[in-house]
Amino acid sequence: MPKSTKPDALKKATSKPKINDFTNFGFKKFVNEALRAHNFKKPTAIQEAVIPLLKKHQNVIALAPTGTGKTHAFLLPLLNNLHQSPNETVQCVIVVPTRELGQQIFEETRLILKNQPDFKSQLFVGGNDYQKEVASLTNKQPTVVIGTPTRLKELYVDQALKLTTAQSLVVDEVDMIFDYGFLEDLDFLLNKMNPRLQVAFFSATISQELSQFLKKYSKNSVFINQTPLRQQNPNVEHFLVETKDQALATTFNQLLATIEPFLALIFVNSKDQVPEIVKILHDFGINEVGELHSNLSPRTRDAMLKRLKNNEFQYLVATDIAARGLDFPGASHVISVNLPRDWHYYIHRSGRTGRNGAHGVSYVLKTFDNQKQIDQLQNKGLNFTLLKFNQGSWQSITAKKNKKNPQNLDSESKQVLNRYANKKVKPGYKRKRKEELDTIKKNRRRQHIKESIQKIKKEKYKQRRSTLFDD
Repeated sequence: MPKSTKPDALKKATSKPKINDFTNFGFKKFVNEALRAHNFKKPTAIQEAVIPLLKKHQNVIALAPTGTGKTHAFLLPLLNNLHQSPNETVQCVIVVPTRELGQQIFEETRLILKNQPDFKSQLFVGGNDYQKEVASLTNKQPTVVIGTPTRLKELYVDQALKLTTAQSLVVDEVDMIFDYGFLEDLDFLLNKMNPRLQVAFFSATISQELSQFLKKYSKNSVFINQTPLRQQNPNVEHFLVETKDQALATTFNQLLATIEPFLALIFVNSKDQVPEIVKILHDFGINEVGELHSNLSPRTRDAMLKRLKNNEFQYLVATDIAARGLDFPGASHVISVNLPRDWHYYIHRSGRTGRNGAHGVSYVLKTFDNQKQIDQLQNKGLNFTLLKFNQGSWQSITAKKNKKNPQNLDSESKQVLNRYANKKVKPGYKRKRKEELDTIKKNRRRQHIKESIQKIKKEKYKQRRSTLFDD
């Protein structure tokens, strides 16, 4: 097993001079040739941190925002570590949550291994011909296995895929695997594999429940965290589109009339919403519209991704199945019709654009229903520009102040808020704070009424004196 890496040792490792060129990693010739073919020159932050560790067979847990180059952070060192073997055995396993992500990683793997006929890679995902996959494994086991947890488990149980020879395993987008309910299948696979296996988990987030699972299989791992929202992609601009008192179609038409995307990804929360948005686009005169959601057959989804890669669509309407892991070259705009309950998924959506140094734009249709999610994103440090349609164009406007936190508080109320701003206050402070503020308001109201009565009395007294004097 790899030696344990203490936190202070990790700090020393991450403080080394930056690697400005992929050639400095000491890759084998075929990997460097693949990098030149990709025109990859300078590694991203996550690649710089992870590649040396995986290349040295270290265990890793890596958290990084979407669009930061996680795929090549593990592909390059693991493929570099493949070795010639007289026996055709599995050396590396890559587990993914969706067939689309699996297909994307499979294609990248084939490109890197293009001139290495001794190393075969194979994809195993739901929707493909199972019997054909079993037959292909009868005569030869692939060197690199890429697949979804359930399909890999099925092939192992049927004694078709021999995973116990693997020396390295990567789980990509592990939080998605947890969200989709595949953790039990993943647990099964990990229990059957070599206990001295090198493991690497990649994700954008880790929940408390998922953390407990990772502790079981990621002992002696280096933990790398590059996920804070404050490190959001500076190449992406975020806009809130005011939709108050307007029909969805009206807002869309106004927005579509003012943008000219190379590729716009339109996200909805439910697959049932997709036809509605497609119809709006058709009514606007946009006939070629792509779709990506779970209602489509696996073959149709694969065909859709190929057509997108060939630039056949200018607009794609999708659920969050397209928000994680997938790369859409040329995606210039992202439009969120509504926001997911988990604010992280908006970051994944907007992360489909602004990649590889390009500029990107992300729009959110602002409604009463998604105000809570907007508040969450803003509290996490995401900066939105509010847009309102006025006189034929979208104009930025100043957001209204929160009525719950008015700026014109009296000094006594400010003192109360400041006192309860202390993080060490006892439980139930919100109720007590509200009671004190309500008491202040009540006393001010009483004082105001008292002053008003006195003022009226004075006015009446003046009028009586004036009447007597006149008489």
